[in-house]
Amino acid sequence: MRRILAGLAIAFCVGAGAHAAGSERAARPGEFRPSDLENEVAIRQLYDKFSAAWNRHDARAMAQYWAFDGDHFEPDGRRVEGRDAVEKLFAEEQATAFKQSKLSLTIESVWLITPNVALVNGTYRVDGVQGPGGVSLDIRQGFLTSVLVKEADRWWVAASRSVIPAKLPWR
Repeated sequence: MRRILAGLAIAFCVGAGAHAAGSERAARPGEFRPSDLENEVAIRQLYDKFSAAWNRHDARAMAQYWAFDGDHFEPDGRRVEGRDAVEKLFAEEQATAFKQSKLSLTIESVWLITPNVALVNGTYRVDGVQGPGGVSLDIRQGFLTSVLVKEADRWWVAASRSVIPAKLPWR
């Protein structure tokens, strides 16, 4: 899947207009395709389902939205690759720091780069985070950016990045 994603990104960057057989042609700038709305709705629903799984603390359900070889970066720089590793990370987090947490996600934009590749940007807020010994921690807020790919009529998270903003010392 990473090779497919890399190939699509390269083709996009050099302006290639060819797509796999049977897929839609790329939209011209400013052109609307009805499938854009359908895909955006499907992607937003994916994140609604992910949030619901988080709030049930169901790591397996959370990870089912990742591509087999998809990856995830945590705000502290921890990176896991592959759906199984993503599930393991989520299971560890949901059993400890996030076991009583509630996630609120806001998807701010879905950019369909091609009919089968999307860039998603949003914000998140996690309430009820616990530190060692059950000490209540501050609300965790930040930004997320993900690349999704559509395969077999389903959207998959290929790459996910969570960021907690930090004040830069020179600003």
